[in-house]
Amino acid sequence: MLLWSFVTALFFLIALIWYFTSAEERVRRWVGLLSIVMLLANAGLSLFPLDKSIRLGLDLKGGTAFLLELEGQPSPGALQQATAVIRKRIDKFGLSEPIIQPVGRNRISVQIPGLAEAEKNAARQQLSKVAKLEFKLVHPQNAQLLAEIQAGQGRIPPDYEVLSFAPEEGRSGGGLRQILVKRRAEMGGKFVRRAFRGFDEVGRPTVVIEFTDEGSRRFGAITSSNIGKQLAIVLDGEVKSAPVIQSAIFRSAVISGGNMTPKEAEDLASVLENPLEMPVKLLEERGIDPSLGRDSILSGMRAGWVALALVVLFMVVYYRAAGVVAVLALAVNLFLLFGFLAQFHFTLTLPGLAGVILTIGMAVDANVLVYERMRDEIDAGKPIRQAVTAGFERAFSAIFDSNVTVILVAVILMWLGSGPLQGFAVTLVLGIVANLFAALVVTRNAFEWLLAVGWLQRLSMMRILTRPNFPFLAWRRSACWLAVALLAAGMTTFFLRSDRLLGVDFVGGDSLTVGYRQAVPVQEVRAALEAAGIHPSMMQYAREFQQLSLQTRYGEGERALQVLQQKIPSAGFANAKLDSVGPVVGEELKSRALLALSLGLAAILLYVTVRYEWSFAAAAALGQLHDVFLAVGFLAILGREFTMPLVGAFLTILGYSINEKIVISDRVREAARLRLAGTFQDHVNGGVNLTLARTLITGGTVLLATISMLVLGGPVISPFALAILIGVLGGMFSSHFLTPALMYWLHGLREKHGGVTQPPAPQPPDWRAGRRT
Repeated sequence: MLLWSFVTALFFLIALIWYFTSAEERVRRWVGLLSIVMLLANAGLSLFPLDKSIRLGLDLKGGTAFLLELEGQPSPGALQQATAVIRKRIDKFGLSEPIIQPVGRNRISVQIPGLAEAEKNAARQQLSKVAKLEFKLVHPQNAQLLAEIQAGQGRIPPDYEVLSFAPEEGRSGGGLRQILVKRRAEMGGKFVRRAFRGFDEVGRPTVVIEFTDEGSRRFGAITSSNIGKQLAIVLDGEVKSAPVIQSAIFRSAVISGGNMTPKEAEDLASVLENPLEMPVKLLEERGIDPSLGRDSILSGMRAGWVALALVVLFMVVYYRAAGVVAVLALAVNLFLLFGFLAQFHFTLTLPGLAGVILTIGMAVDANVLVYERMRDEIDAGKPIRQAVTAGFERAFSAIFDSNVTVILVAVILMWLGSGPLQGFAVTLVLGIVANLFAALVVTRNAFEWLLAVGWLQRLSMMRILTRPNFPFLAWRRSACWLAVALLAAGMTTFFLRSDRLLGVDFVGGDSLTVGYRQAVPVQEVRAALEAAGIHPSMMQYAREFQQLSLQTRYGEGERALQVLQQKIPSAGFANAKLDSVGPVVGEELKSRALLALSLGLAAILLYVTVRYEWSFAAAAALGQLHDVFLAVGFLAILGREFTMPLVGAFLTILGYSINEKIVISDRVREAARLRLAGTFQDHVNGGVNLTLARTLITGGTVLLATISMLVLGGPVISPFALAILIGVLGGMFSSHFLTPALMYWLHGLREKHGGVTQPPAPQPPDWRAGRRT
């Protein structure tokens, strides 16, 4: 399977490069088709077998829950450090979607989705290993002294100790199981910068340890003064490797072992990179059912199918033949997206499924950009073949810039984020890659074949607007005051009510575990609690025990038990245990998220400044912030609880919002480059009018998908969908009123202080005709 994946990926890359470099139309058609087939085959291999390709999350399929306890009396800082370390160990790339929370003063709850029996053993080791790393010198007469000690003729020298050691196969002393090392370590593991899997000269897995700058200096001094001696690499009191120092080593060390598998090397690297300050022990392990009821899962699936049907129907009715091509590209997009997620071993949760549903709405954006450009060319009198070619060429810069800006944020999130933020960033990049390929290769190749075989003689499309010429900038002051008023109201409400709005994911709460006599569907339990004003953040049945676990805000646990006993007496809820749980989103995750998002916005500002100008960049960034804060404010006014899925919704709004701003900026820049007649105000108004149809169509498809989630998705998806709905509507407002106004004012400021002049303007352009005059 791996061989065929490699072969298909290699042929895809060759065909794709050939496609973009070939000048002959016939060759381009065939190699473009080959690249599509190879990438689809690669994705298909990743999805086979389907039941093992994408792991379902805790909310959809359940998993395994572990309860850990830190030994001794840990400080709150040690508990938080242990929580963060365990998250990094089991969710290094943010794709596993575990739930990790402090419980009480010295315990940690870890829930991992869908573990097979063999994977449970690896998880136990990952969770309980302290990973205390030490580098100790081996006694020069190690073998001789050990033989004498074992024969009863010698003693362990002072300042030395005997440790267990399983050396590599094929090396001298292969049968030795003990080794004599100094008690005092030459260096500890706190100087490790990172650890990762590597391979030795014969292809066996190793673990490479890279040191910090201070660690490099220390390790260099140790190795340079002990050439010819053995240096033991000790992990949790066991010698993993004891190589002879051949020369001074500064940057890294290697742990090698002949019996180590690639998976074991990965796990060892993970614990070395994330050592625990205090030892932990495993108190409990149990299987847990999905946190969502069957009805919630089915409603989420139903919302997805309805969203897909609505988007397909709209595109085919509105764009006709071109719409059928867009639907083909959408199908390829979704197939590739799931294939990529399978390759990266992504865990699919219901919010993740909602993100895929939203992708259905957003995926047509690039096609709409191309089709609207084709319409402009046809209106200008060009024949169909030239209109198709020009449509793709003229839409390319807007498609490229809008997607690159989102990728910049995603890359920074992957680099600086942790846990769910990294997972979101990975899936975002994969979705963009699939979207770009579907729009720029699949769609274009389909048109090339349709033109070549003569099936496409003309492009017939509906027109939602006929030559729009609205004076958007004339309403700029009113629009800005409206935006300020809405933001002020929303953010004031958020800060005044934040103690009641932030859910268990952010501030912690009560954890209630209660026994039952008869199981009741999760959705029935949730409905009973929500009718009493209690909104549980998580609810699960334990498989091995007759227990129901749920989490609520602080102080609501006891009342939740009373409500369940009164409203569902047939279940026989009793034997309750109440404890406190810490937030899923710890302080480290919060700080890293804020840093990553701040740097992401800075990267967007820099990129848009280089590609356009600083006034465009500042206007786009402020418009983005408006859209996100507007969603936060409206949800606060509506009294919605802020949970981890809502963070994903706000990040999605951030990525979606920049697309609209870039498309308008591209039209304004094009007018300036072509030195079209008119003032800068005319160019801005014209750019907004020319992109108005695109915004309404793309926004409409996203709204179709979002409304289907809101109406049919059930109580778990609906808050996510509501946030997206507000963000999309806010983005449409800011893109056509707020950002153009800011662009106009900031550009005027740049003109005033930077000496920018406008080209002669004999008469305003006729933007209504869609022509470049």
